[in-house]
Amino acid sequence: MAFRAGGRPGNLPSDVTSFVGRRDEVLSARGLLAESRLVTLTGIGGVGKTRLALRVAAAAARAFPDGVWLVELDQLTDETLLAQTVAEAVGLRELRGPSAMRALADHLADRQLLLVVDNCEHLVDAVAKLLETLLRGSARLRILATSRTALDIEGEFLLAVPSLSRPASTQAMPVGKLASFEAIALFVERARAVQPAFELTERNAGAVVEICSRLDGLPLAIELAAARLRVLSADQINDRLQDRFALLTRGPRNVPTRQQTLHACIEWSFDLCSRAEQQMWARLSVFAGGFELDAVQDICADEGQTREEVLELVATLLAKSIITAERTGTTVRYRMLESISGYGAERLQASGEELRLRRRHHDWYEQLVLQARRDWIGPRQVQWLQRLEREHPNIRLALRFSLIEPGQTASALRICAALHSYWLVRGLTSEGRQWLEQALAQPSEPDRDRLTATFTATILAAVQGDLVAANALARQVEDIAARIGDRWSQAIADLATGGVALHAGNPALAAALDPPALEVFQAEGDLYWTVMALAGLAMVTGFMGDSRAATTYYTSLLAITHSRGEVRLQSLAAWALGVGLWKDGDVEQAADRLKDSLRLRRRMNDTFGTALCLDALAWIAADARHAHRAAILLGVVAALERAMGSPAATYPALLTYHEQCEWRVREALGDSAFRAALARGGQLSLDEAIAYSLDDDLDQPAARAVDPAPGSGDGSPSAGTVSSLTRRERQIGELIAEGLSNREIADRLFLSKRTVEGHVQNVLTKLGAGNRAQIAALMVQQGPDLES
Repeated sequence: MAFRAGGRPGNLPSDVTSFVGRRDEVLSARGLLAESRLVTLTGIGGVGKTRLALRVAAAAARAFPDGVWLVELDQLTDETLLAQTVAEAVGLRELRGPSAMRALADHLADRQLLLVVDNCEHLVDAVAKLLETLLRGSARLRILATSRTALDIEGEFLLAVPSLSRPASTQAMPVGKLASFEAIALFVERARAVQPAFELTERNAGAVVEICSRLDGLPLAIELAAARLRVLSADQINDRLQDRFALLTRGPRNVPTRQQTLHACIEWSFDLCSRAEQQMWARLSVFAGGFELDAVQDICADEGQTREEVLELVATLLAKSIITAERTGTTVRYRMLESISGYGAERLQASGEELRLRRRHHDWYEQLVLQARRDWIGPRQVQWLQRLEREHPNIRLALRFSLIEPGQTASALRICAALHSYWLVRGLTSEGRQWLEQALAQPSEPDRDRLTATFTATILAAVQGDLVAANALARQVEDIAARIGDRWSQAIADLATGGVALHAGNPALAAALDPPALEVFQAEGDLYWTVMALAGLAMVTGFMGDSRAATTYYTSLLAITHSRGEVRLQSLAAWALGVGLWKDGDVEQAADRLKDSLRLRRRMNDTFGTALCLDALAWIAADARHAHRAAILLGVVAALERAMGSPAATYPALLTYHEQCEWRVREALGDSAFRAALARGGQLSLDEAIAYSLDDDLDQPAARAVDPAPGSGDGSPSAGTVSSLTRRERQIGELIAEGLSNREIADRLFLSKRTVEGHVQNVLTKLGAGNRAQIAALMVQQGPDLES
């Protein structure tokens, strides 16, 4: 019988390399072992199930007087030898045939031990049958298994092993904070094994973060990448990850062959799938950034295959850890890790059906975008915005396909034109212009597709203040309309010219062009362009000082949009009415209308419209002599403008109001205090900024949310205390203490998952915590911040 250090029986191997991270998973697994006699760690190959199981087993060893025993099944291919293999692992030798099962059951019957059964997936049915028999025969036996799929035994508890935590590739933070992410810490540890002097620095941090992000925090892939530091720099490794399967090879010789290269590791999973599952895996590689079931059923199904059969294949790939699922409200979205998708893409290419699948993917997402455009003025507007946001990577892929595939220029123009409002709402004007520039550079007929795409390019250029380009594009719209020769096309051209004129400070020209266009759209029953023209006329008359006409147009706009449940133009009308009331001196009503608009914008996650509302609320704060509050709001607006690549005040009149507000606030505070307040506003998250702007108390919320704590000198919060957190951060800390995941917190608070992740990182930093468990402990120990 084998004995480990301290005389306790068992055969667990000693760690050869350091164990990085996984504190939460170790605690969770130990907790499950205390409740259940069978715990299975599931996850894709290379995610670290074996290392985690060994660490959990070692930590729990004291609870098992008869030892902790490891059974390795990765090299076993004959299921008839399974019982014998387990028996030999626990010290029973020379057992063969049926006697091995009986002897093993007898041996374990009265023993209190932990059996660690590693790599069950390729023998899952036989393993399930054996382990169920052993558990029934031994009341004190505990089993910790690892498998890429569940064993499906009664009483089994599953723990999905996630990828290592990592920062977003674009997330800027001090180098010293990066080591709190498990993926970064693992890369640095393994890098030092091949390059002892390796340090994470400002120079290489960006490349290391990018590597860990592109490798999805997959431990095996990160270790293989770090090993390449023998011959490459971090930047060179990152540059070569496009061909990751060729780069990530040559793992240690003392690990199984399937773990010596990333390709072999994933191939092991592929070989364990049925032919239909393999085919679906390959086809799913056409998606980018995730996918939903309706897209899979329409794009990836074979002829004659039912939607239920496709659902079943998705379910089995989910069970085998090939894809993951994430629930947002009532929507379930699926995702493949980049490396898994890359392997599937290889198989899809080899199958000869890649072009067919990519064309179906393109066609499906073109129709999705066009349907969103048709439904835009209606009750599903917010849901469509959310869907387009989720599908943004797939829409980009469809656009790219239409630009490189011969004969698809018209499709690219249709998609770009249909995304007009989406790009504006999300503040993606720069991206929209880039796509349009590529699409319009390709020759095509002067038809309505080219007309509306050029119109969209015109408005995006005008919004960014690029009036030279906007004027040139407006002339192109006029030329296309003249060649088409119908009233509708000329009305579009009038809107384009009027829109540029309004942004250039010439509302009189827009006032002459927009009414005839409105009449055309109304006569043709074109709802979308009718409301666009109404919105334009309301803006034009408002800027010309004709408040009566502006109110009439906004009332008509609200009558249409409100009755249909539309949100964006309702919010625009509320904003414009608020600005008009402010100009007339009715500050209280103006603030109410602007806050109404802001609440609607929040529902839509409307970045551009939010910036407009916050800017106007800053003007009101300045008028009320709340200079500090106004400066903070101006700081938020400036941060949003940087993110969008365009100003919020895109019209000259608005720019004048903005500049006057800025001048008055700077005079009131002085340069130093003004810059400090501006910087503090820029540090607020969008949710914090909106909550701050909606608070009726004009000064105290600002002090609480962003001002220095009394006596703190430099304004730094007291590190390690709950009182250092903002109200939103404390709320999130309390939900972490309740055991909620980021997704569950997002659903509870009606926030995006990305926003919650940012708050969690802030909480970690302010509390000096290393993980969620420490946050929970500090929240419980310190209790609520009673002063908040």
